[in-house]
Amino acid sequence: MIKRKVIILSVLVVVASIVASLIAWAPWIKEKHVHDKVMEHLGGLDTMFNYPGETMPLSDVPKTFRKVPFVSLMYFPGEAVFMVTFYGSII
Repeated sequence: MIKRKVIILSVLVVVASIVASLIAWAPWIKEKHVHDKVMEHLGGLDTMFNYPGETMPLSDVPKTFRKVPFVSLMYFPGEAVFMVTFYGSII
C-alpha cells in the first residue's frame, strides 16, 4: 500500500513539474503577440509617446523583446518595461 502511494505521489510530482515548466516557458507568447498587446495597451501604433528627448509615434520608438520565466518583456531602451504574463495580462 505504501509503495503504491509513493508511485502515485511520484507521478503527480512529475506531472506538476511538467505543467509548471510549460507555463514558465509559455511557448504561446510570441514576440508579435507581446508587441500587439503592449501597443493596444498604450493606445495604438499612432499614439504619441514621450521618448527621452522627443515625442514620437509608438511605431517609431525602438523596442526590445526578452523572454523570462512566466512573462515576456517588451521594453523601450532607457524608458519603460512592459511585462506580458503567460495568461495575457500586462503589468
